[in-house]
Amino acid sequence: MKMNKINRLSPLSAPMISSEAIDKMLPEDEYVFDIAHNPNLRDVTSTAKLFNFRRPVFMSTDVWDDCVDLQPVQGQAYDELAVLQRLRHVLFMAASALHGRGEDLEYDFRVYRVSNAGQAVRHPEPVNLHLKACRDKHNQPVINIDFAEKH
Repeated sequence: MKMNKINRLSPLSAPMISSEAIDKMLPEDEYVFDIAHNPNLRDVTSTAKLFNFRRPVFMSTDVWDDCVDLQPVQGQAYDELAVLQRLRHVLFMAASALHGRGEDLEYDFRVYRVSNAGQAVRHPEPVNLHLKACRDKHNQPVINIDFAEKH
């Protein structure tokens, strides 16, 4: 079967992230994560499963607003499918950066996104994001995505 560019970037070709690799990343003394005490997080687990994340994945609302959500320009509506595609882009880059890492608890990765700052001409700009694995209140591994500058 001839592979084209779209096939090579499909979610089915995303790197596999095993539960064992995430478990190895989490030391016993890691802080406890509780979504009830973190209202500024969005659960993106269902979409993250497309990229072989096997643990819950949460994204800060700041990252969501800047890198995923779209603001209408001059009153024009936007396609909600475009929002999903932007989310998939962030998760694909996170999965790609995590691929092959078995020791690191956290790391930075870069995505290119079009800013929602309301500029007349919108160009993709690089943004550094930070992925961190931690444990929830039930001692289960979870993954958080936030801006790298905060860490």
